[in-house]
Amino acid sequence: MTFNKGDRVGLIGPNGAGKTTLLRIMTGDLKPDQGKCEWSPDTRIGYLQQESLEVTREQTVRGMVMEAFSEANDIEKKIESITNEIAALESYEDAHYEKLLSRLESLQSRYDMLSAGKRDARVEEALKGLGFSSAELDDPLHTFSGGWQMRALLAKLLLEAPDILLLDEPTNHLDIDSIDWLERYLPGYPGAIWIVSHDQMFLNRMVTHIASLEHRKLKLYTGNYEDYERQYEQQFELQQQSWENQQKEIEQAERFINRFRAKATKARQVQSKIKQLEKMDRIEMPEVDNSSIDFRFPDPPRCGVKVMDIYGLSKTYMTDRQQPVPVFTENQDISIERGDKIALIGANGAGKSTLARIINGTEPFDGERVTGHNVIMTFFAQHLADVLTSERTVLEEMELSAKSSEARTRIRGILGAFLFSGDDVFKKVGVLSGGERSRLALAKSLLEPANLLILDEPTNHLDIRSKKVLLRALDQYQGTVIAVSHDRYFLDGFANKVWRVGNGRLFEYPGDFSYYEWKVKQQSAEDSADQQNTENQTSRSTPAEKAENRQSAAAQGSGNGQSNTSGPKSREVKRMEAELRNRFSSDMKPLKKRLASLEEEISTMEEEKTKIEEKLADPAFYESGDAGDVLQRHSDLERRLGRSWDSWADVTTELEKLQEKFDSALKEVLSGNQ
Repeated sequence: MTFNKGDRVGLIGPNGAGKTTLLRIMTGDLKPDQGKCEWSPDTRIGYLQQESLEVTREQTVRGMVMEAFSEANDIEKKIESITNEIAALESYEDAHYEKLLSRLESLQSRYDMLSAGKRDARVEEALKGLGFSSAELDDPLHTFSGGWQMRALLAKLLLEAPDILLLDEPTNHLDIDSIDWLERYLPGYPGAIWIVSHDQMFLNRMVTHIASLEHRKLKLYTGNYEDYERQYEQQFELQQQSWENQQKEIEQAERFINRFRAKATKARQVQSKIKQLEKMDRIEMPEVDNSSIDFRFPDPPRCGVKVMDIYGLSKTYMTDRQQPVPVFTENQDISIERGDKIALIGANGAGKSTLARIINGTEPFDGERVTGHNVIMTFFAQHLADVLTSERTVLEEMELSAKSSEARTRIRGILGAFLFSGDDVFKKVGVLSGGERSRLALAKSLLEPANLLILDEPTNHLDIRSKKVLLRALDQYQGTVIAVSHDRYFLDGFANKVWRVGNGRLFEYPGDFSYYEWKVKQQSAEDSADQQNTENQTSRSTPAEKAENRQSAAAQGSGNGQSNTSGPKSREVKRMEAELRNRFSSDMKPLKKRLASLEEEISTMEEEKTKIEEKLADPAFYESGDAGDVLQRHSDLERRLGRSWDSWADVTTELEKLQEKFDSALKEVLSGNQ
């Protein structure tokens, strides 16, 4: 097979089919027993592996990703060295000075061509897109989990922009927001990309070809995953039909040979049939791969219409240093009704798993949790696969979890449905792969009938076909489901309601995940249009002034459903409004002060940068003695400007979030006046 620049290839196949092995052959880490893998000369390959990284204790997140600009970093050091050497010269009239100046000019041109001055901004953009906050960028990398280290490595690889980018399960450690950012980034990637993934929606959006490992052979299909499924089905049917037709032909020929073998008058025809069979290209019977889980949930016991109510949801963690970390801050009421199938989404760390545990009753919180009549819960979390006892066998783990005689009779059937058959049930848990442990933990959670399923990342380590079986089972299930997942195809296949966790509260969207995506895009477009209109009206205002204008407009009732004709305000409403305004004004004041300082700083640096660039445009300037210092100053200004603009964007975002909270709180206060 031959692949070209610009190809986007999705590499698929069941667990254990050899996908990672093939990628390692492509990188040269493994040598094939036969054949060879050849690249064009000087091809650079970048490989995102599933395994954790080895990092030094001193290396920061930003420092590791900054290594992507190794050439620019080297040039910067050389420019600094030459600049120091020029400054140390006693005379600028000898030939050595001219050589140094020429070398400096050449390096600066290459430095500018690499857009090296934008390194900091690009590093922060990639890391923030993949979920890191500004405060985390200079933290030691070793303090992050393996999943977050993989995010940092992915950012580095994207910025290195190798000719061939090999991504082994890149979405495994990403939340929905980070996957969305990656999907917007990759279409503009200049090189070829190979992606191993079980995320069907990601493959549908990202790839131009599917390379499928089927029965120890690699087959190439044009199009995305949906196109592959259609072509695969068509080819399977054609091969099945061709094989059946050939079998009929062989059967007829063999029957003729056996019938007339002993008749001399038919000897020539018999020999002709024998030669025909010998020359025939035998069509292989299409193999059917049944290695996917196959099960359905037990029929759930009947429960009340109200499954659960949570009143005054509030949750704050305390760090090791006894610092409070708020997760839910709005004292919100939420309700779960019979038949709800809820997709629970949000950024990593927003509180999805925390909320799942609160619903399960295993996480304390500030508020009240009221369970409905006859509600029986089953909770599956990915970490349960990691705490299975390694010395027990698969069968023993299941037997210890079976609480009733009816459940014990179902053990073998459930294990078979999850691909543990024959002697596999006597395997020690300690020798199971990650995928096998995950399947066993999921199988354990299905032993007892339940009418409320709480599933935290149930699809990790499941291939695409197994996910579809799980989806069918959830579709047939008559109980209530809450599932935490970043697999959007899976979520779209079962959910009739989406809960998004973020900014200290829970936002509810009726409908499936596709509707949620459409609704969010629509809201984003409306917000952009509103922002554009506001900017057109207040184009000469600073961001701090614009925030004040919005706050003033909110106070007058604009944008929050209130109007000046809503009637006179009561004394209590006026008091609450004043307290609210004072509280938010106190929070906004330091941000506005910081914003004004940044804008003044940026303006000063922009003026200085403009003056320097006017000098650089004059060829005679490079004959002056301070050319090296000025070039270094220009480079420093670009770096500082990039950092200042990023800080400006962060502060502006914080101000806007505070303004949104103020608008929402003011709306609630004013609504009490109607």
